[in-house]
Amino acid sequence: MITETILEMHFHKPLMDLFRSTFGLGSTGSINFYKYSPQRECFIGFDQAYAKTELSDEEFFRVLRDSAASSGYRLGDKFIGYFLQFKVVREMKTRRKYTPANIINRPHYRVDLDTTKNINTGISQHELLYNLNQNPGAMVYYACPMVFDRSVLYDIHVDLDNLRLADFDFCPSSYADNDNHFIYYNDTQEDPIWRSDPVDGKAIAPRELVAMARARLERLEPAQSAVELLKILTDLETAGISPQAEAFKEKSTPNILPLVAESLTIIRVRTSG
Repeated sequence: MITETILEMHFHKPLMDLFRSTFGLGSTGSINFYKYSPQRECFIGFDQAYAKTELSDEEFFRVLRDSAASSGYRLGDKFIGYFLQFKVVREMKTRRKYTPANIINRPHYRVDLDTTKNINTGISQHELLYNLNQNPGAMVYYACPMVFDRSVLYDIHVDLDNLRLADFDFCPSSYADNDNHFIYYNDTQEDPIWRSDPVDGKAIAPRELVAMARARLERLEPAQSAVELLKILTDLETAGISPQAEAFKEKSTPNILPLVAESLTIIRVRTSG
């Protein structure tokens, strides 16, 4: 069975390689990637040698606060977070109850969205991602791999062209009604259709995502980049979650890290030696 976690692992290294080659930092620059692990309550870092490092969330937030407070802190360090929530794309050979009228191909492709409200937060996975996308400059996508044969996951050369990133800027709703909602594709290379009431969306390629991330970091000062990331991770109001939610009862500094561990990747770029 193909799962979201397996798909993310399959595409992880080529995505990191694409970031490194696109950013072109030269001999004095470096780029680090961090994923948060709720089980360990820390960030697992992947450096240029792919060596794992561990950094507690308290330590990471301290780095962000120090950087946000002084533009001179580690001159050149910039931060950006992006959200790729991997989804399993299902090949549909027949029309079903929810299939939009403008889906004309057989087969066509469907992504099931998680719109069931979480008892610990009061909102669903989709609602949280939709709310996060309201932050200025946020980069939030459903990663839809057009992979339908498990044998593809063992290929040495991973084809990033098989990855379609459905842009939340075109998502019409937070779908907070606890009903069934989907993304449909007529073809593996076409743009998505958001469904409850069908709305045409847009999908981008990984190269477009990485180019946008580079352009955004080039515009931001180091302190500004830290402030924006810190806000996204700690602003519960924008995320649509009450500070009194069950998920934060034992947290001294409430943040959304455990809720977005699957989708969030943080990039730290150092452009000076």
